Amino acid sequence: MRLSAVPSLALLAFLSLAMPEAHAQAPTVPAPFELTRVLDIEKRRAVTVAVAPSDVSLSCEVLVVGGGLGGVAAAEAAAKRGFSVVLVEPTRMLGGQLTSQLVPVPDENSHVEKEPGPSTKTYRALRQAVRDYYNAQPGVKRGAGKNIGDCWVSRVSGLPTVWEKAIRDRLAPYEKSGTIRRILMRHQLRSVTRYSGQERINYADLADLETGKITRVGCQFLLDATEDGAALALAGSPFRLGQESLAEFGESLAPETANPSWVQSFTYCFLMDWQAAPGPILEKPAEYDYFKSLGEYTLDYIYRDKAEPYSVRYKVLGRVEANGRGYLPFWTYRRLIAASSFMGKTSPVGDLALINWRGNDFHEESYLDKPVDEQVRILERGLNFAKGFAYWLQTECPRDEDPTKLGYPEMQVPADGWAIHPYIRESRRLQARTTLTQNHLRSPDPAAKWGTVFPDTVGCALYAMDIHPSKGEPPLLSVALPYHLPLGAFLPASGPTNILPAAKNFGASRLALASARMHPTEFLAGEIAGSLAAFCLEKNLRDPSAVHDSPALLAEFQARLKAQGVMLRWDEILAP
Repeated sequence: MRLSAVPSLALLAFLSLAMPEAHAQAPTVPAPFELTRVLDIEKRRAVTVAVAPSDVSLSCEVLVVGGGLGGVAAAEAAAKRGFSVVLVEPTRMLGGQLTSQLVPVPDENSHVEKEPGPSTKTYRALRQAVRDYYNAQPGVKRGAGKNIGDCWVSRVSGLPTVWEKAIRDRLAPYEKSGTIRRILMRHQLRSVTRYSGQERINYADLADLETGKITRVGCQFLLDATEDGAALALAGSPFRLGQESLAEFGESLAPETANPSWVQSFTYCFLMDWQAAPGPILEKPAEYDYFKSLGEYTLDYIYRDKAEPYSVRYKVLGRVEANGRGYLPFWTYRRLIAASSFMGKTSPVGDLALINWRGNDFHEESYLDKPVDEQVRILERGLNFAKGFAYWLQTECPRDEDPTKLGYPEMQVPADGWAIHPYIRESRRLQARTTLTQNHLRSPDPAAKWGTVFPDTVGCALYAMDIHPSKGEPPLLSVALPYHLPLGAFLPASGPTNILPAAKNFGASRLALASARMHPTEFLAGEIAGSLAAFCLEKNLRDPSAVHDSPALLAEFQARLKAQGVMLRWDEILAP
């Protein structure tokens, strides 16, 4: 497990360092390193950054880097309190997991729709907007918009474009008022610079991925909502990466030896629609035979939620009985649109399904901490691995009606059916004043209904600890109790004081973040960070730790969160 206050040698290589250039501004010191080339993750290429001075300069009170779920939640939370915001996103879509990463059927818990409930009121309103959209469409059966895909992994579904519209609609009033000063799409963070002699960030340089030109944004707070904790690394904030050992936190599920290379696998998700007649077969991708030899191109799924792992061989359209229970079809698992949700239609013809399965879950290599060219190569391999699974489904998947017959050419990948960003499950994690661990998600009391209740609790979450392994690592799926997020997990133990984690990068062990990485908790993390930055600006606090250290300020901040629909304790949600 890597603890880093400054970049490791591998990270230095990943950052493609140039010598720091001198800046004309006297109040600042150069960034510890600046990228000469940055990753364009959407187009899987390296972009050379212009060495000329920045073309545009902006200023804001809150700079949010990353337009995923945490980022949009953070931007709205800060703008709602009247503070100026600049939001930055490297792809052409806001929404992260729900949009560019193509997981628009969110992984949630059974309490998420309660009022009051876990995550946030804003998150539930976003979900409801998607339902309202589909319920208002002509031809939709009464109530079918609640889960237009009739999928069984989630209670809500919908197209990525519909989710993004719901997000854009929420941000639009703040853009119109000018509180959100700019949303910089297709921009990647290049460097972060501090005030001279201070542990505070002054500005960040952002590279336009189409031109390579730089936009400099001055800010009072920088919120890292990136998918991989890149802003923490560039700012020199201490972070964790990889698997901790048993000795570090006493987590029973941790291995005896730490392993910094264990970073959860990433996935290129894709869409398939079901056509009435067979369609064209995809081109066989590079390395297909090798990828197939890994044994992941299968409808078998190994469950590890009991003492002994067990395997289920799913059918594409049929139900399977195994281990004393029934298992629904592979096709409907993450179906986005069910034809049967519309009047006079039946599935599967006309269905649109999301494929996020073991067959496109890339274990072979992680792109984190790699040079830019290596990142591009690894991402391309990950995409080819996913294309191999789509090819296998069309050509070699056993058919339900006769397993000796192979392939479902009825399944077709639409022209825009590939994710523009891989689904990222693991990020660098802040070394914080408090580290959330497995032990806070469990209890030695078998009658316990929830995990540790922190005095500085700022939110509620729940999901299993679910690790999609790296190469050579055993998978893990282990239950968790409903648990709480402490404010201390959002406060740096050292380093810059005005950079805050706003996604799946707050202070937690790898095991704890294997639960907290899911859609509603990432959104919650962003809303906490955005609200904390706004609270500090209102109180003229330069260091957010002051909120943690003052009982009066902490109580006021917790009351603020609760008033905006962030529940702080599970005993306020669960019935006695």
